[in-house]
Amino acid sequence: MPKPNLDITAANASAVMTVEDLYPNGIKLERFSTDAAIVADSQQVAETRMGVDGKMAAGVTPNIYPVTVTLEANSPTATSFSTLYEAMNANKRLYVCNLTIRIPSIGRTYQFSNGVLQTANPMPALNKVLAPTTWVFHFESMERV
Repeated sequence: MPKPNLDITAANASAVMTVEDLYPNGIKLERFSTDAAIVADSQQVAETRMGVDGKMAAGVTPNIYPVTVTLEANSPTATSFSTLYEAMNANKRLYVCNLTIRIPSIGRTYQFSNGVLQTANPMPALNKVLAPTTWVFHFESMERV
């Protein structure tokens, strides 16, 4: 009988982001927040509506793939993301991002492609200790490889 795989650890997961024109060789994402690291939001895969006769109509709709990265204030990745944010503001242009996430515990790799930084949190909140920062990227596609 095969041994069940009980491993769901996130501690050995890794992620690399490439940003054309800034980090073409990629930057390793590191020093994630304690309670959250990388979250891919749920997808609405169908648009539905009810007709006046009580019959439903539905259709598949394409969607953006939002991914939130939460980093500790002292993360070198937060510094790299701040550089991306500042370059976008200074140059008034977008930079294309791609993100690869490897999760060894479940044997999966996800590739997010053709994305942009959509929401930035470049300054950590000054609480008792510095709070994590969040960075939201919107991607055109996601593929499990």
